[in-house]
Amino acid sequence: MKTKNMISAHCFIFLASSSITAAFVSPPSNPISTKIHHPLHQQLSSYIEVDESAVRDTSSLTQWAEGYGAQTVAGITSYDGVDLFAAANEDIAAGSAIMYTPANMFISSYGAKEEFGTLEKAEKMIKELAGEEQFPMFYVFVKLLSEYEKGTESPWFPWLNSLPRVFDSGAAMTPTCYDCLPPLAAKYAMAERVKYINCKQALKEVDFISEDTKKNDAVTKWAYNVLGTRAFEVGEEMVIVPMADMFNHGSIPNVEIHYDEEGSCNAYTTVDVPAGSPLLICYANPYNPSALFAKYGFLDENAPATFCKIMDIIPSTENRNLGLSFSRMLFYHENGGISEEVFDVLLFEHLSGEWQTQKDFYNACMNGDVDTKAAYHQQYLGDVMGRLKKHVDTFLIELDKLDEKAASKDIETHTRIPKIMAHNAFVREAFIRVKQNSIDPVVGYE
Repeated sequence: MKTKNMISAHCFIFLASSSITAAFVSPPSNPISTKIHHPLHQQLSSYIEVDESAVRDTSSLTQWAEGYGAQTVAGITSYDGVDLFAAANEDIAAGSAIMYTPANMFISSYGAKEEFGTLEKAEKMIKELAGEEQFPMFYVFVKLLSEYEKGTESPWFPWLNSLPRVFDSGAAMTPTCYDCLPPLAAKYAMAERVKYINCKQALKEVDFISEDTKKNDAVTKWAYNVLGTRAFEVGEEMVIVPMADMFNHGSIPNVEIHYDEEGSCNAYTTVDVPAGSPLLICYANPYNPSALFAKYGFLDENAPATFCKIMDIIPSTENRNLGLSFSRMLFYHENGGISEEVFDVLLFEHLSGEWQTQKDFYNACMNGDVDTKAAYHQQYLGDVMGRLKKHVDTFLIELDKLDEKAASKDIETHTRIPKIMAHNAFVREAFIRVKQNSIDPVVGYE
């Protein structure tokens, strides 16, 4: 799963329940049994090779999926030798059903917990390391490793064997990678790595996973990256939907995913899709491309904006209300614009030594008093823009230093460096446009 080029404006909610009637015929609702021996397994190798040099085997995927009740519009699956993705092979009208995956094919945290029971010792460790919110992720992680160990005996083998071996997400990066990223992107990427380490630590408390698998970093990291790049939160659970995981990310999606009353997954087009176009869903907030990069390992080059990278403000209830957020304090990539929240938060912080004035400005913002708010912004425009200019100029210098550091690395050893440099270049473009179009015309070029 990766991004495709789409001009961005909004991100639609795609993981939602719906009363839309599925256009496909539902199969029997019995779940996939882990004891089933699928006829296709006899034709496949006995294990999954997870080495990064291994070739993905996508040849049996469609036949396997159809055998378990999945249905798709003919020909929407495409493989370019690297990525397996969904695309329209003919014009598709808005509102068309294009994919159906029955609930019995899902890999889910609730299904894993039902199968394995409560893994009390592992849960205790996860809770101590990261908190209960990581429980669903851990159960999917264990489920993937359990199916990996079954080899061709796993009902999911053809799907597992079709998955990527190479990942560029934060969990797959090294300390050298983090060292070449700006602070926020590095923070996101290292957080993914920590989640993987937490899962691997807790795995020690799962007695039905073999010691060989537990000690195999390539296998455990592969399983975590499959989880991290293909699972989505549905309520308080985590779910991977085979076949639907082929939809790539688009900042303006043309596909929505709904779950019917039986819990099965139905995908529909939201607009007319011309032949040859990728079929896209929106994975997460498109206004935070660094978070997408860290979690999924791709750069959304058409993200409309990026966080302004001002990270030295101490959060408070008031500045959060004004917009202190990675997804609201934005620099716009296309035109170099600056979001209103940047100005509001910076002015509020600037007024910290003038308590009554700060309070009056805050109340004007909260009460929708546009005229009073505008008057304060006009009065302190030079101060706020001066702060912004200093920040942007300093950050651009830091990006240059990061690029010098990245360029000094051997890309044969550190294979993710080119993508990291592309991420940094995207951020630089946004900052340069902000400087040229929004800051320098106001405060000058000195």
